[in-house]
Amino acid sequence: MYFMSINKIKQDADRALLNKVIPAHREWAKKQLAAGTLVQAGKWGDRGGMIVIRADSMAEAGKIVDQDPLAQAGLITFETAELHPAVAFKGIAG
Repeated sequence: MYFMSINKIKQDADRALLNKVIPAHREWAKKQLAAGTLVQAGKWGDRGGMIVIRADSMAEAGKIVDQDPLAQAGLITFETAELHPAVAFKGIAG
């Protein structure tokens, strides 16, 4: 199953802390992509990001999102929902 999480930086987020945590967030995403837990990740608009997660359940997807250093630092809010791809992701079997 696939899930999409759209993350938004909180309006009152400490910019200095945000700048400090972003490198850890990027490394976390790279590791999750390499492991196949994340299918895609990227910036979403000008105040957030998105990830496509491969997980067995919404609860598992939530646990993955909770591991993001930005979430752990309390700098983002996120909305996660099941994603129903209309076409297969390139290079990824269902």
